[in-house]
Parts: sequence; structure tokens; C-alpha cells
Amino acid sequence: MSFWKNKHVLIATLAAPVLGLVSYYGVGAIFGEKPKPAEAGQSYQLVEKPNCRYNSGQCGLKNVDFELTLSYERGGADRLLLKLVSENPLNGVKLALVQNGIDEDMPRDMRSTSDDGLSWSLDISVPDPERDRLHLVALSQQTLYFGDVATKFTAPKTENE
Repeated sequence: MSFWKNKHVLIATLAAPVLGLVSYYGVGAIFGEKPKPAEAGQSYQLVEKPNCRYNSGQCGLKNVDFELTLSYERGGADRLLLKLVSENPLNGVKLALVQNGIDEDMPRDMRSTSDDGLSWSLDISVPDPERDRLHLVALSQQTLYFGDVATKFTAPKTENE
């Protein structure tokens, strides 16, 4: 008698993956953590998206439904105009450039470039894309969002890319 002609083995082989998937998603739906809206007076960490880790020209930060996008324009040999676009109106944004892992600079206020609080900018010195990082804090509706991002996205693109 062949191994696959045994109806018990055949049914078990077909049912096991289905039961595994149903139980995986069922347990997640019953016991998993549900996203909830941000509460005023609390602070939430922003997670950097993968495009921050290579010279993409943009860097995204996200926490559930709150999202920020950083981009830049070259402003000379040693200056960079850092631009921030938010999906939610912001009351203020502070940013600090951490050079060589030493957090000595005081955070500076970004200035709003739109009346709706969605666009912000700040002139900074050109960071070292391999070592420097940006620390950012944004205030929206009495809720603080903070993030730490690599500056690799500010590296100039090479001919190979």
C-alpha cells in the first residue's frame, strides 16, 4: 500500500497547513495588540523606514497613522536645506544633528514653510552620511513624536546607482 493512498495521511497533509494558518491569525486577532489613537500628553517613538539607510534622497518616519518625510536640497558646498513634510499638522519641530555619535548640539527649531503646519525646513551643515544621525521631535495636538534617523539618505548618488 502506497503512503499517499492512505486517506488519513492525505487528509492530515491537507488539513495541517489550513489549521495552522487559521490558528495563527485567530490568536493574533483575539490576543494581539490593537493600534490605538495617540493620547494628548504622551510621547511616541517614530520608526525610520528603510529608505533612510541608503542614498535615496528621502527618509520616512512612521508610527501607526503619523508619518513624516525628510528630504533635502544642497545649499552650497557645506550647507544643506533639510525639508520635512508631515501628513498631520504640526505645532513645532526640533531637530539636532548628532555628529560622530556625540550629542553636543542643542536642538534647533525648524521653521514652518506653510500655513497649515505640514511643511517645515532647516538649514544645517552637511552631515557625514556614514556616521552622523538626526534626532527629531515633532509636536502635534499636544502629543510628542520623537525619532532618530541615519543621514545616509543625504549622500550624493554615485554613477553606479
